[in-house]
Amino acid sequence: MKNVSNVLSYLALGIILCTVQLYTLANCPAITPLVFVSQILLLGVVLLHLGMNLFHTQPSFPDASVVVFEIIFLIIAPAIQFAHNAKTLVNTQRLDDTFAVQSNMIYVVFIASYLGGRFLIPPPHSRGASRLLSTLKIRYVALIPTLVVCAIAALSAFQFAQRLQAGDFDGLDITPLELIRRKLFFFLIFPVFVLIVSYRPRRIGPIWLALAISAFIFLFLCQNPAIEKRNTLGPIYLTLLALLFRPWLRSSPRVFWSIFVLSGLFFPVSEIFTHHRVDEWPMPPAAYENIFAEHFTSTAYDAWANTEAVVEMVSRDGIAYGKQLAGSLLFFVPHTAWPDKPLATGIVIGEFLSRNYTMWFFNLSAPLPAEGYLDFSWGGVILYGTLLGYFSRRIDALIESAPLSRALGLYLSFYLTFLLRGSLMIAVAYIVPVFLSFQFVSFALTSHGRKFREAKRAPGRRSTIG
Repeated sequence: MKNVSNVLSYLALGIILCTVQLYTLANCPAITPLVFVSQILLLGVVLLHLGMNLFHTQPSFPDASVVVFEIIFLIIAPAIQFAHNAKTLVNTQRLDDTFAVQSNMIYVVFIASYLGGRFLIPPPHSRGASRLLSTLKIRYVALIPTLVVCAIAALSAFQFAQRLQAGDFDGLDITPLELIRRKLFFFLIFPVFVLIVSYRPRRIGPIWLALAISAFIFLFLCQNPAIEKRNTLGPIYLTLLALLFRPWLRSSPRVFWSIFVLSGLFFPVSEIFTHHRVDEWPMPPAAYENIFAEHFTSTAYDAWANTEAVVEMVSRDGIAYGKQLAGSLLFFVPHTAWPDKPLATGIVIGEFLSRNYTMWFFNLSAPLPAEGYLDFSWGGVILYGTLLGYFSRRIDALIESAPLSRALGLYLSFYLTFLLRGSLMIAVAYIVPVFLSFQFVSFALTSHGRKFREAKRAPGRRSTIG
């Protein structure tokens, strides 16, 4: 019965996507036959990837996130945007047949490379010959001072939110110190909270309840829509939901549909909180309708359009030969030490569109396949796709490990949407504090008295360990 429902759900979603795509393209006079064929080819590759995810025996959160990105950002959003205005893209660029076809082929090659990196490259060797005995414990001596630091961060975040709600933006420029405060100082409570709830004692007492409740309050004060955007909040709270419902999320269809529904609803609904101040609530019903109607035609879903912009940029100025990648990896180097340090690719795209079209906004998205194409042409598309497929397998391994690593793996799975949308420099700058926070909690707040038991396999008998 489960297989039948899985097939039916796949066919239903496939039919809906095909209907939306065919109807939109057929009713847009500006869409030429060549663009039409390339769009259908891209849709076919996305549906192939969807089928490989849904029918796989083991669920994969990172792979499901990649599929959801493909469906929403490459199929649904462009179709709605074509229906809205087929001649001018959401980034104000004029639709060009050659650039549009090349953009679709970039994504076809990227997805194919991703699938190759995920399914053809051998997975990393695991320590299947040994079993880590459960001796990990919380260092409460170090946890209490850390919670005090998190309490200070929560107070600072509350004051920061009050300033934002009052419209006081003086001194709130994104400086390196401000980035550390918001992305490291405010984020630290998340792995601390995960640690507390993951390693709860067998008998839950008032002390543990006080710690858990306090940590959750600090988490909400540090990470809420009043001070953070949805790209930061989404992975945090989706990770907590995935940890809470992990016993139920044991099949590929459940994982995919959960991410698809939450991504399709969470981001539109979150705009009610992240784009409107508290004193504007409650809003009239028409405002809610406009939010959903305008959501997919906004620059938040400009990934496909900006890929076409990158194709035009390369056709005019050539490739960057790794300049953007170097800037992303060395994001922490200030411009004073590196005067020629490149800007984030999204800003570069925004400046190009402002010079040649009518774009008024500079900080745009720069999808990962477009980053690869801008830096290394088609070789970069293949390389980035292959590496993403390989690292998705590594994330799968994290999710199947210890609770703290599992939370990190789930966070990375949901963060892939932000990484895929870009810019790469911003995505790397935001993910480094996440790794630092989890590493600090792992090494400073847990004891590491570890014992290993070797798995002995008798001749002709299967091991019971692994």
